[in-house]
Amino acid sequence: MTLGESGGADPRLAGLETSWAWRRRAVWLTVAFCMAGLAYLMVWGRHDSRLHETIASSLALLLGSVVMAYIAGATYDDRSRRQTWASWETTRMTASAQRSRDHDAAAG
Repeated sequence: MTLGESGGADPRLAGLETSWAWRRRAVWLTVAFCMAGLAYLMVWGRHDSRLHETIASSLALLLGSVVMAYIAGATYDDRSRRQTWASWETTRMTASAQRSRDHDAAAG
């Protein structure tokens, strides 16, 4: 279940899934661009030049950087989401315990 679906999902996190959809789209477009550029250089690069070598190296570096940044971003997002949920749960439990103590104090 995604965060945007109903059924127990917290509405405070509803917009996060759409931001990841845009990020995934940007990553895939960048990967496609890099792969197309590298394929073009391999198939139609008529002469082996320093310029082609630099372009190929740059595209490979961009491709690797984008993939690694996407993986690191997803890992960080998962970690921060777990911490946020734990913080909300702790706050909810603390508030519930305080209400219970207040109710007991008022009754007795």
